[in-house]
Amino acid sequence: MSFDPDVLIPNAFATTSEPNLARALLACRNEQLDQDFLKFRDLAVSKSRVGVAGRETEPLARSSPRWLEILDVRGHGHELRAALVDASGQCWGALNFQREASRPFTDRDVRRVECGIERDAAAIARSMVASRVPAADGLEPGAVWLDADGDIVFASPAALRWLEVLDAPSYPGFSRALLAGLTMRATAGHGTGSAYAIRARSADGRWMRARAEEVTLPDRNRRGVAVVIDAARAGDVLPLAAAAYRLTGRELDVIRGVLNGLDTRSVAAWLHLSEYTVQDHLKSVFGKTGVRSRRELAHQFALQFG
Repeated sequence: MSFDPDVLIPNAFATTSEPNLARALLACRNEQLDQDFLKFRDLAVSKSRVGVAGRETEPLARSSPRWLEILDVRGHGHELRAALVDASGQCWGALNFQREASRPFTDRDVRRVECGIERDAAAIARSMVASRVPAADGLEPGAVWLDADGDIVFASPAALRWLEVLDAPSYPGFSRALLAGLTMRATAGHGTGSAYAIRARSADGRWMRARAEEVTLPDRNRRGVAVVIDAARAGDVLPLAAAAYRLTGRELDVIRGVLNGLDTRSVAAWLHLSEYTVQDHLKSVFGKTGVRSRRELAHQFALQFG
């Protein structure tokens, strides 16, 4: 799965088993709210970024909400989890392998995953920004009101259209899981008024942004979450592109200058750099993004995030 690194809520996934909304909601709650071990946010700051556990060999598994509610129910006895981290240290995604009790993960399995983490992290990150974005087709911002459990109380027609666009044919409950994740984050005890946002890509390639804030539900005298869904702007997504292509902060500044139509001299003056330094940054950007000219760079980013 891949995450929006700001909130660690999944915004894309692939699975070899049958997608299951209830299991996805449990996993999301586990990462956002539960006290547990081998959580992806903890693995992301660990040395190896890989963790492995077995039902019979790990005492923490006996009281783990994830094991009791997901792994035990499915008959799994072993789990291997890995956090995928970009060059700036943000968690971009995760790998989760599960096996039945008779097939424990070996040291060789762990080493293979550890060796592939950098490649896999880059592949997942780039897959999120690698294709052309279709036209928004006049989709307007929409509003959704959710109760504290993440169930929809009200959704505007525009919001329902966004949720339909977000759902993949192979997983029609994906939008529901994303909204539930936002609800969990917004109601996790950070105080009224805390707002959170997630950037996600729909099945057809559109970038959307959902912003959630804890509120009092109308006429219900209880807490809930209001979510506004609209098309993501280039400024919302460019930081994800920077992480995906492993761009530095200065390289991203240079790209912003190029997208604003500035020539090398103007970019240099704007960033208080020499023209030679700007050219060096551009060469690095070309190499990382696979383009050969400023025009090609602007064209590629305009197609992906325009």
